Amino acid sequence: MYDRTFGTDWKEGELTREAAIDRAFALGVAAGCGRRRPDELDRILEAFPGAYERSMVELAYDEGRTKALEVPIEEPEAVWEELVDGVGTPRTAPLPAAFPGALSELTVTRSPRTGPPSSLDLPRFLRK
Repeated sequence: MYDRTFGTDWKEGELTREAAIDRAFALGVAAGCGRRRPDELDRILEAFPGAYERSMVELAYDEGRTKALEVPIEEPEAVWEELVDGVGTPRTAPLPAAFPGALSELTVTRSPRTGPPSSLDLPRFLRK
């Protein structure tokens, strides 16, 4: 599945972070289907010396594996088709659910509250 879609003939330095995340997600899906490729995951991880990129790749792998295990389909090929399209792009974003809490809980990503901020509310004893 993974080899047929992506191939393994890439060279270090030509893999972008986005491509590595897509590949890691797909490797996770393959692992969830019982077709692990730890050597390919190690190659992808080694292509990025920074801890941030490596952690994003690991999160994408974990997310792909988790999603594959959650799909109620038994056939590995059907699970693959459900989660990864023919060109290797994940059908759902590989990382939104896997972002660390601090990143997903930023108030910038939430819609604004209606009404006055709580700091402008008067304490109960000052209201008549």
